[in-house]
Amino acid sequence: MIELLPWDSEFFGRRIGALTRVWTEASITGDLDEAGRDGYDYLISRPPVEDAAAVRALEQRGFYLTDLGVTWQGEVGRYLQGAGRGPSPVRHATEADIPWLQQASVSLFPLSRFYHDPFYSKADADRLHAAWLANSVRGLAADAVLMIPEAGFVTCKMAKDGAGEVVLIGVVDRARQRGAGRALMTAAVEWFRSQAVATVRVKTQVKNLQAMNFYHRLRFDLHSTDMTMGCILLKERT
Repeated sequence: MIELLPWDSEFFGRRIGALTRVWTEASITGDLDEAGRDGYDYLISRPPVEDAAAVRALEQRGFYLTDLGVTWQGEVGRYLQGAGRGPSPVRHATEADIPWLQQASVSLFPLSRFYHDPFYSKADADRLHAAWLANSVRGLAADAVLMIPEAGFVTCKMAKDGAGEVVLIGVVDRARQRGAGRALMTAAVEWFRSQAVATVRVKTQVKNLQAMNFYHRLRFDLHSTDMTMGCILLKERT
């Protein structure tokens, strides 16, 4: 069974869907037949990382690995107990900040799956991050965007299960190693506390060792892993 991803399809101008059922050879074959009938150009699938049989079945039908993710989780109270206090340079982003945020985003997420999936061009990935940040500031994709002017930003979103999610955090090169990342995370955790949130999660890629070491230093714990696979169907229809 395939779930249409309407925002992705509209944004990229191609029909994009996600597999939503058990990953067996028979079900994948049926999904690909359905995708062909319905004019899909690209499919994603997120099998359990530990399900080697599902991964092999997907690979045999043309799916390829695009991302291995790691989610970290921290308790708000525990984090803030170890966080320093003092004046913070962090403030809420406004509409006037969108051009800078979009410009900065182009160089901040080179390990994002969109830059490593042959279905998307670099221009596609650049546009995606720029659009996502604009929508976040406007309250369409995130609940708060905090920033240090000319240095970096963090986006905060309330998850359906009541946890807080740091969706994106980025610091420009010239501001790194100066405490900007820690200041942004502390401000994000404090914002979540103001929303009565007890737990905060943040996701990164397995290959982003710098980010994983950063979250470890901030007393976040490993929470879960995930895998994203993609399959390009466009060529099969042309």
